[in-house]
Amino acid sequence: MTLNKKQRKFANEYIKNKCNAYQAAIVAGYSKAYAKNASKKLGENVGVQQYIQQKVGKVEKDESDEVDAVLKNIYRIGAGKPIERHYVSIDNLKKESWDDNDSLDARSDYMEDVTTVTPASTKEQVAAAELWLKLHGDLKNDSGEIEQQKVRKLRAEADLAEERARTAKSSGSDVAEQFDKMFARLKEPSDQ
Repeated sequence: MTLNKKQRKFANEYIKNKCNAYQAAIVAGYSKAYAKNASKKLGENVGVQQYIQQKVGKVEKDESDEVDAVLKNIYRIGAGKPIERHYVSIDNLKKESWDDNDSLDARSDYMEDVTTVTPASTKEQVAAAELWLKLHGDLKNDSGEIEQQKVRKLRAEADLAEERARTAKSSGSDVAEQFDKMFARLKEPSDQ
């Protein structure tokens, strides 16, 4: 997969320009006449294709690694395992003694970087465990009864909308009579 400078530039520009081969070829230094055919010639070039796939694969792997790290942290927090926390401790008494001097030396005298390794608070653990279970598919927010009520409500809203449409179409009949019929049907127990 040996690419010359122009081919490498083309491949990079192709990725940047949202797969616009013509623009990528022009930016890479190819003539406009050649750029018109660039999508076919350079797009079929095995070396260019492999280079683009390599770049895309690297980004996918990096993103996947970041997601893995986030998931590990969620699991560790939810399981109550110790996690590393970084924060800045400020001694306000020392800070006041510096009298508006905001230099680096002044800050280093009253600010201290602190790292602790402790389990998260109970609230954070519960939130992380809940998130983990949702991601894992083991936790649903609603009971079966609540789900049934939601479905019933959606059906009633659909029935109401259909009845409104029918009422609007039948302009010759009494509107009040139509609404009375509609509400009577909605009050009937649903067999579904």
